[in-house]
Amino acid sequence: MDLFLETPQQQAERMLRQQQRLMEIQMQGAAVQPFAQNVVPAAVPAAVPGCESAPEAYSVQQDSYAQELAFDKHRARRRRWAQRLRTLAMIVLIPLGLAAIFLASYALTCILNGASPNEVLQHLAALGQRLSDVVTTIRAGWES
Repeated sequence: MDLFLETPQQQAERMLRQQQRLMEIQMQGAAVQPFAQNVVPAAVPAAVPGCESAPEAYSVQQDSYAQELAFDKHRARRRRWAQRLRTLAMIVLIPLGLAAIFLASYALTCILNGASPNEVLQHLAALGQRLSDVVTTIRAGWES
């Protein structure tokens, strides 16, 4: 089945349809232009007492477009802020999650090796002490 391959016959039919659509659009455009030239404005300044100039034409399409554009800008701002928050959360939460997984696996390994709850707490305290020693060593290396 050739769903995406276009045969020469299908290509010719498609080109014919495009030409017909183009001619229809041109015919509609030619029919609309003379009508637009004969249109009289609804509010003529002489017809409205106390009005020196004609009011600006109000377009529902322009108003709708302005509302859609404002909404799109607001949505884009929200997306940027949400992306920044997600990035910050990833930077913070991934290392914290890895640390929590490491501590849980360390504690479970101690338990599987037969440690009591007090011994597990002692091992975790010793791990914390080793970590603080490493941080102190690194800090001393940076300062010197």
